[in-house]
Amino acid sequence: MGWHSDDEKSLGRNTAIASPSLGAERKFSLRHKRSGELISIRLEDGSLLVMKGITQRFWQHSVPKSAKIRKPRINLTFRTIVFEETL
Repeated sequence: MGWHSDDEKSLGRNTAIASPSLGAERKFSLRHKRSGELISIRLEDGSLLVMKGITQRFWQHSVPKSAKIRKPRINLTFRTIVFEETL
């Protein structure tokens, strides 16, 4: 998964996103939009990643390609969708 932010208007402002990871361990990277600072962590089998607050506004994230992955991985993403009421 390439660099992106989950900052769509329909997700609301400063929303929380929860993402459990099942299966093969993978590297997860964050990159600051202005400074370019990089942070990487390992998503282990059964781990839960939660991004909240201003994360999506100031950071992009990615799961870089890896040639050494031999097991499958399932990633679920839970988000709140905000619907605008029309009058």
